[in-house]
Amino acid sequence: MNKGIIMEITNKHYIIMRPDGRFERVSRRKRACQIGEEIEYERAGAGWKRPSVAARLAIAAAVVFCLVVFASFNGKLGSPEVVAYITMDINPSVEIGIDVQENVLELRGLNDDGNLLIEMVDFKGKNLEQVTERLLDNAERDALARGEGEIVISSTVVQPDSQVNDESIAERMKQQVTKHIETTHPQQAKQYQVAAFAAPAEVREAASQNGVSTGKYTVYLNAKNSGADVTLDQFKKESVTQISKSKPEVAQSIQPDRVPSKADLKQLVQDEKTGELDKKLTEKKTSDKNGKSTTGNKADQNKTTSSGKAGTGSNQNGNSSNAKDDPKKTNGSTGKNGNNRNDDDDDDDRKSSGNSRNNKDSDKDDKGKNSSSTGKPGSAVTQPGSSKPGTSGSGGSRDKDDDKKGKNDPKEEAKRAEEARKKAEEQRKKQEEEQKKQEEQRKKQEAERKKAEDQKKNQAEEQKKKQDEEQKKKQDEEQKKKQAEEQKKKQDEEQKKKQAEEQKKKQAEEQKKKQDEDQKKKQAEEQKKKQNEEQRKQEDAGKKNGSSDGRS
Repeated sequence: MNKGIIMEITNKHYIIMRPDGRFERVSRRKRACQIGEEIEYERAGAGWKRPSVAARLAIAAAVVFCLVVFASFNGKLGSPEVVAYITMDINPSVEIGIDVQENVLELRGLNDDGNLLIEMVDFKGKNLEQVTERLLDNAERDALARGEGEIVISSTVVQPDSQVNDESIAERMKQQVTKHIETTHPQQAKQYQVAAFAAPAEVREAASQNGVSTGKYTVYLNAKNSGADVTLDQFKKESVTQISKSKPEVAQSIQPDRVPSKADLKQLVQDEKTGELDKKLTEKKTSDKNGKSTTGNKADQNKTTSSGKAGTGSNQNGNSSNAKDDPKKTNGSTGKNGNNRNDDDDDDDRKSSGNSRNNKDSDKDDKGKNSSSTGKPGSAVTQPGSSKPGTSGSGGSRDKDDDKKGKNDPKEEAKRAEEARKKAEEQRKKQEEEQKKQEEQRKKQEAERKKAEDQKKNQAEEQKKKQDEEQKKKQDEEQKKKQAEEQKKKQDEEQKKKQAEEQKKKQAEEQKKKQDEDQKKKQAEEQKKKQNEEQRKQEDAGKKNGSSDGRS
């Protein structure tokens, strides 16, 4: 498997830059990638020599024959291709490409954590369920080990004629993830939320353009449509779990009954492109702000009204019972308006005395009428002799006095309004402090999360560096061993060659010695023969001379 960075995209190919700086053309094969993205691919026909025309014709005929035979058994032609993509967001985001048999053909990380998650995952020849289980096991080292989380799964069919059911795939993936969590985290299973849905190809295309997974982009669209104030940058930098903690409406948007249909998602993608979702969110913010302002104004008006008419509402129907109650409790509590209760009690006592005298004068003027005149319907009637010292003979008369006092005392009215304003200001400051505290808490959590991510990234880099060093050390050792073997082999060959040369030299010397010996022997034999011939000649000559002497 080779890796490279996409430098250019054509209709049918990607132009890939390899790590060694060379460029290569790779077939797209229905893959949706972006310029600058690193992908894995297989180099077709690496190291093959260009065959001759006859060989190519023979190969073509053999390929056609094999395809026909293969089609007769399988009912279709062609090599496997990606028909659907599945994304899984834990915090690591990964995307899996499968064929019609749900065998995994592609596996890639959609962020840094996703790239770390898919390391050492061999997906060749494995199906979707096997690869998913391996990814979940790897995620248990970090993302799933936190005891809580939102896992988002999406399934998208990119070949409509493939007869693949994306909804069924998403549901089976959800069941597998849920079962894994219940097995590995039985005590905390309820702290995990698993959401799965089918998304149309338009959502995947828009998600790829915006640099997020299909699952995250779907959650973003649905949450924004529900009125949540979220941005794509948040989904790029944070997990769904982290966003849900600061914005609970995001977690609500992935509930099973809140997941939109594929038709709704298509419309949401269109609304996001045209700006309708932003417009809808702005209108909701304005409506909420106006609603809060109206509610606040009504509350201020109610406070001002209650402060201007201290106790009038509570005393209209309570005169008959006031005669039995403690005089200090007459006229009710005005602590909410900031007045001193002791001063109010003194005022009530003075008002009660004045009202009692007024009632007596009224009785005289009315010639023995028993009821005190209030001038308003609904006022309490006091029987003669029923009022006790220090109590009010007529609640309605005191209400009139209180109303008259509130109307005739602008300073008191201004004081109460100022107190109400101060109270509202204090409430606003308190809310701001709470919001500031929540923001500080959020920033603190964000800093801790970033610190944890940096630490995890550093650990991963250190581990990778350590692995690289070990790999390099191993390669160096193997290289040294190979060099030592080659050197030993060379020495053995040289030794053997030297021995052969010495053996050859020895043989040559022995052969020369033998030749010398043979030569000497031959020379000795020739010399002896020569001597024998000379001796024989001498003998013959002697015999001849002897014969001559005998004749003589």
